[in-house]
Amino acid sequence: MNLLQHVRIGKKLALGFGILLVALVGMGALGLYGLDKLTGDMDFIITNRIPDLHALGDLNYLRMKVRTEVYEAVSAEKQADQEDTLRALLEGRPALWEQMDRAWRVLQTTVRMNDRGRELVNVLKTQYPAWRTQHAELEQAMRRILEAPNRTERRRLYQDYQLRVQRLVPLSDAMGKTLDDLSQNNRRNTEKLIRTDQDRAKTVRHTTLFALLGAVLVAFLVGLAITRSISGPLGMGVELLKRLDQGDLTGEVPEAMTTRRDEIGDLARALKGLIASMQTQIETISGAAGALGSSSAQVSATVAEVTAAAEETAASVAESSTTMEEVRATAENTSRKAREVAETSQKGLESVQTGHKATEAMVEGMQRIHERMGFIAETIVRLSEQNQEIGEITQSVEDLAEQSNLLAVNAAVEAAKAGEQGRGFAVVAQEIKNLAEQSKQAAKEVQRILQDIQKATSAAVMATEQGSKAVEQGIQNAGPVKDSILTMSRKLTDTAQLAAQIAAANRDLFVGVDQVTQAMGSIREAGSQNVAGMKDLEDTVRHLRDLGQGLLDLMKRYRA
Repeated sequence: MNLLQHVRIGKKLALGFGILLVALVGMGALGLYGLDKLTGDMDFIITNRIPDLHALGDLNYLRMKVRTEVYEAVSAEKQADQEDTLRALLEGRPALWEQMDRAWRVLQTTVRMNDRGRELVNVLKTQYPAWRTQHAELEQAMRRILEAPNRTERRRLYQDYQLRVQRLVPLSDAMGKTLDDLSQNNRRNTEKLIRTDQDRAKTVRHTTLFALLGAVLVAFLVGLAITRSISGPLGMGVELLKRLDQGDLTGEVPEAMTTRRDEIGDLARALKGLIASMQTQIETISGAAGALGSSSAQVSATVAEVTAAAEETAASVAESSTTMEEVRATAENTSRKAREVAETSQKGLESVQTGHKATEAMVEGMQRIHERMGFIAETIVRLSEQNQEIGEITQSVEDLAEQSNLLAVNAAVEAAKAGEQGRGFAVVAQEIKNLAEQSKQAAKEVQRILQDIQKATSAAVMATEQGSKAVEQGIQNAGPVKDSILTMSRKLTDTAQLAAQIAAANRDLFVGVDQVTQAMGSIREAGSQNVAGMKDLEDTVRHLRDLGQGLLDLMKRYRA
């Protein structure tokens, strides 16, 4: 059994079939040997013994027939038709001798099986020619009887014939005895040969039976050994595979199986390597699943922070949009006031030209101008303060854009850590980064426009202060009408120009406010998209977390 552990299965099967083949060939050879001997003996009996027996029987029968005819010739002396009898006997002799010679030739060519047979044949070779010679003389005597001229001569010839017959009888009896002995010897030898063949057939039959039983026993033992050397280890391997299918990796492959040099050993070593590899892979997958769950939690927290920041950004953008609407309303009010200032300046110039009556109206107008200039100054101051607020808002928008950019970078890093599962999250992070860049550029554009508005507002403030001083001076110097009117004319002209500049600045402010409003709309839309993307990302991260948990649950099925 131990030796079979190191023999390949193909060689084991070849060994088993080889033993069966050798046993079958041995039994076949033994059977063929016995059958060949039986066939040879049967052929020998058919071709030798049976023809010899037939020849001996024929010779003995023909001898007796010739003897009967001799006695018939003797008895023909007292018959009336003796001549016909003798002539019939003589006419039948050639055919009879031909049969005798044919049987004699067969007898001479037959192989004898023992010395006794050969001795008897040699005796017969001496007797047969003498017997034939005496019968030839008897035939001559029969012809002489037929040719006898008278009864006396015929009587004498019959007497001579009878004497010859009496001398022939002992030889014929001796020849008959030899033929009988030879026939008996032939029968004994044939029976002995047949008994030998029967004994040989029994021996072959018994040997074949014992060989068959031995071959069956050897085949059974070899088959049992081969079966045990294959089925037992295979059963153990199947049991291990069933345990693997149930998730149990704690089983170990027996050392006796791994040291085998046959296919069972190859399978055992491969199974041992598979179990070790599966244990390593399960440990790695478990670690990766845990890391995936932890990373998913971190990414989920980061996404929540980004979502909150995006919502705050959206709220800030909404507030900025409201502020831009207020700035627009203030700019419209300032423009309307500027137009009123221009109309008032025009009326003042008309009053100066109409003369004295216009002086009082001019004084009153200057009073109104003084009041309006104060209101304009206050309005311009509020506009300047609102411009500063807008600048602070745009600075907040720029800061939010920087924060969104940083969050996008962090989200991209987390997406890269997540690998293939974080590819969608990376796309969302890139879009957040692009929107943050756009928000930053829009905020810079608003700051540039606010700087232009601030410059125009400062100029308007200075002009308003100068106009207020001039009006106050005109009121104080209302006495000298001419100089006051000329001064007022110049001041009113300057005021009209400043009002026109204020109107133009307000138009530029309208354009800037519209651009800021559009930018705020883009930022608000981008913020909405960011919030939607963050929610999708939260769903993706939640799916990753569930996937990691499912993977951990799956790994719990295996026991390493």
